[in-house]
Amino acid sequence: MNEKLNKGLAGEYAACSELLKRGYTTRITEGNAKGVDIVLFDNVNKTYKTIEVKTSTKNNVVTGFFQKYYDKTKPHPDYWIIVNIDRYLINHYYILTHEEIGKLQMMRNKMTEYKKIEGCDNLLIKDLEPWKDNWMLLNY
Repeated sequence: MNEKLNKGLAGEYAACSELLKRGYTTRITEGNAKGVDIVLFDNVNKTYKTIEVKTSTKNNVVTGFFQKYYDKTKPHPDYWIIVNIDRYLINHYYILTHEEIGKLQMMRNKMTEYKKIEGCDNLLIKDLEPWKDNWMLLNY
């Protein structure tokens, strides 16, 4: 397995572990062709939410947002969890809605509307600070 794949899987399992510790019912989706990384179940209302996990060991995180989610009408995850692994191997979590990630990415790209762009979108970890440990966002 390559280092990039290992890092991504580490972030997915870390995020799922945090959710389980907090009492959520979750499942990691398997495979490379998946549309989401984690499914979050609401056992009371019998519904579910989807989560995209992105992992980084740097001061930015690659989102690929407008390469994949350039059309607001297309299916997308409900939430994003950004896992930033620092140099001491400590995980830091940032929890946002899909819409919040889109707004942040538009600001970073200096865009005024959703559209497909070339390259690979990324966000700075420092810009995600307001959403650090924002686990309450996931409450139903």
